[in-house]
Amino acid sequence: MKPLPFSINLLAATIGSLCLICLPASAQEGLIEEVVVQGSYSKSLQSALETKRNAIGVMDAIAAEDIGKFPAQNIAEALQRVTGVAIVRDRGEGVYVRVRGLGSNFQVTSLNSRTMAVNENVRTSGQFGRQFRFDTLPAELVSSVEVIKSPTADLEEGAIGGTVNIKTFKPLDLKETKYTGSLQASHSELADQTDPRLSGLASWTNSDNTFGALVSAAYAERSLRQDRSLNFGWTESKAGIDTDGNGSLDSGPIITPGGIRPTLELEDRERVGIATALQWRPNDIAELNFDLFYVDQNVDYDEFTYSADYTLAKLTPGSAIIRNGALIGGSTTDGAVQIGRESSGIHDENLALGLNGSFYLGDWKVSADLFHSTADSEDADPIIRTRFRRTSGVAFDFYFPKVDGDSVPSIDYKNADLTDPSQWQGRRLEWRTIRAEDEEQAIKLDAERELDFLGFNKFTTGLKLRERSRDYFRRDLVLINGVEGVIFDESYFEEFPVSGFLGDAKGEFPQVWLVPNESKFWSNYPSATDLAAPLSSGDLRNSYLIEESISSIYAMLDMDNSLGGLPLKGNIGVRVAQTEQSSSGHASVSGVTTPVSFDEDYTDVLPSANFALNWTDDLVSRVAVAKVITRADLQDMAPRLTFNSGDTNTATGGNPKLNPFEAWQYDLTLEWYLDKVTALSAGVFYKDIDTFIQTQKSDLVFNGTTYLLSSKVNGSNAEVTGMEIAYQQVFDQLPAPFDGLGLQANYTWTDSSAVYVDNATSVKGELEDVAKNSYNLTAFYEKNGLGVRLSYSWRDGVLNQIGTNSLASENKAAFGTLDVSASYDLSDNLTVFVEGINVTDQAQQDFVQGDEFRSYTDYGTTYSLGVRASF
Repeated sequence: MKPLPFSINLLAATIGSLCLICLPASAQEGLIEEVVVQGSYSKSLQSALETKRNAIGVMDAIAAEDIGKFPAQNIAEALQRVTGVAIVRDRGEGVYVRVRGLGSNFQVTSLNSRTMAVNENVRTSGQFGRQFRFDTLPAELVSSVEVIKSPTADLEEGAIGGTVNIKTFKPLDLKETKYTGSLQASHSELADQTDPRLSGLASWTNSDNTFGALVSAAYAERSLRQDRSLNFGWTESKAGIDTDGNGSLDSGPIITPGGIRPTLELEDRERVGIATALQWRPNDIAELNFDLFYVDQNVDYDEFTYSADYTLAKLTPGSAIIRNGALIGGSTTDGAVQIGRESSGIHDENLALGLNGSFYLGDWKVSADLFHSTADSEDADPIIRTRFRRTSGVAFDFYFPKVDGDSVPSIDYKNADLTDPSQWQGRRLEWRTIRAEDEEQAIKLDAERELDFLGFNKFTTGLKLRERSRDYFRRDLVLINGVEGVIFDESYFEEFPVSGFLGDAKGEFPQVWLVPNESKFWSNYPSATDLAAPLSSGDLRNSYLIEESISSIYAMLDMDNSLGGLPLKGNIGVRVAQTEQSSSGHASVSGVTTPVSFDEDYTDVLPSANFALNWTDDLVSRVAVAKVITRADLQDMAPRLTFNSGDTNTATGGNPKLNPFEAWQYDLTLEWYLDKVTALSAGVFYKDIDTFIQTQKSDLVFNGTTYLLSSKVNGSNAEVTGMEIAYQQVFDQLPAPFDGLGLQANYTWTDSSAVYVDNATSVKGELEDVAKNSYNLTAFYEKNGLGVRLSYSWRDGVLNQIGTNSLASENKAAFGTLDVSASYDLSDNLTVFVEGINVTDQAQQDFVQGDEFRSYTDYGTTYSLGVRASF
């Protein structure tokens, strides 16, 4: 275990000093008065704050404002307002969650404290492994979400960042029979479409509140449009380039851009979600629960692109424009252009079934839990790509602007009309289908009892058996004959689907281009014969099966005692997890595709300790330490290997021998609760990751032969140091009408470093996608049935991808969004509301060194109008 760095010791000392400062009793009595919380958002803050206050470890929470009404339409969007949480957006919607600077693969997402199966990306060949996709989760079905930052021994292992625990509604928690429903219409300005969103809940309990049944459902449609411009990355050249055509490299060290690719993306989503719960609690010593959660989502997407491609050798001499060591413009008379269309229909399905109960056996409380979860994703309509290309002879000028929020590269074609079919020859048709089946099933047994031992008052122990699998299948077909080199007449094309492409961006470029008519090109392909053909070597190597069997046991001691006369609560414990994994697939051995299978097992011993000390009734400090792991992403363990024999035996691909990331983490916080809904808190944290997974070379033994494998391996290291500050208050002491005002704010500072390997050379840099500074501000007003809320989230620019193999490092520009909402209670049972998402219409941009352009994404603003009823 390494000593803590000086920076976190300094921050810890500062917070420790604050713990010694206590207000006089008279001053406390003047500040801490009973607050009567009336607004629904204030009630959600109060509920979340109560969860945080009562926890032993470090955690945050968000709660539904009312049944079926979460503080945002998307769970990830709501989570980004939690201290230390950032989100990853796709097409304007929060999809993945990051906690305390670490990527979304370092988080575990659970449903009612059970790890869920996750839907895989089947839109492209890129895979995201264990990362839970929050776009598949209807917010209306969720009662609260906990973000657990310091683990306990009874918490399932796997999260170095944090555990996101999603809770659904339970009938006995609602305490009475309830019926709620909502109806809203959402309008996307950029897509210019209005879509419905409906939800409802019915909950019944018997007269003595010992049995209850609940069912809730949500239906939503969403139309999306995303306008993008991007390039294919920047390359570093220390030797420079020839700018005047005389054969000498005269530019000095320089970075040069790849081709430019303007892209229009359209998408239509339809999602249905259902959650049910049955509860039986006949007395105070026994309880039985059953719950079901099901989501079905269909996504139809259409993508339209063209490109401007050039080579450095064919730049017109003297045309190169260089700014601060970057080639940002030039001309060519021998460039290339590709025009394409891609579409698919994606189907995501997620099912979770759980049964648990508890009862007393003498002095022991015994609990048992059964859980089964599946997440299936497939291209219900296969991905089809229709390509046209001129490989040479296209003359154009290009210019890359600096990143300034709304500028994109300019392209001026001199001898090409992107709307004239006679100028474009077919290239090929590409067909792909992907199917990913993820399954998680578990059985868990726990037992606890009271005791009196060295200041500890409770002992808890348990075991859990988990089976996890990912079955990934991919198949590709390509048609060249009858397409390549053929010029198709106008009947093979249709009108461009939108107007004003990239209309809010600055730059000169074609805004319309040819759109292939897919029904014409794909009417006879692929045929039944094509589909019946054996799988190719590439198909076999792209498909794989990963299976994990995880057995874990834990023991934990809880205390409710005192230290120096001050109340002290806490726990210490240890969790031991044994993992057996099997990776099966195909590899290319001396040019022959061969079935392969690899087994690996490892055991992790994970101690943890959490303590909370009450300096006063309302001033709490927490300290926590734990060893934690995150298992490698599933796709990185896939044996998609190519073996090459020669003077040196080499292999490339996945690494089925990967072990988990391992880390020690430390937390220290100070929290001041002024009343039920007002609090000020600060905290510091440090994570030391010893087995960071990076792409390196390592030995792999296959059939008795040792190969030098280029793939992901354990061995690098990383560190994350951070500080969090949060404040929230309802200003009920202000004179009317200002006594309905409230504020919620938080700030996170994160410093990270990691060792990356570039051609056997160690390169030290920041962790990818970790913002040094981020903050969230929410101002709200709730009184006499009127509610208004403004929420602004901002994060610093971040490193998006470290530069290796002569590629320049890529960064995301600073980004902030403003969301607004307003509601009015027409009666005790009926509320109307309006909401706006990204109302300032901010676009996202990526850049490389010197603020040079990498990409621009505009997804526009969305407004909603709706009504909500409760009985």
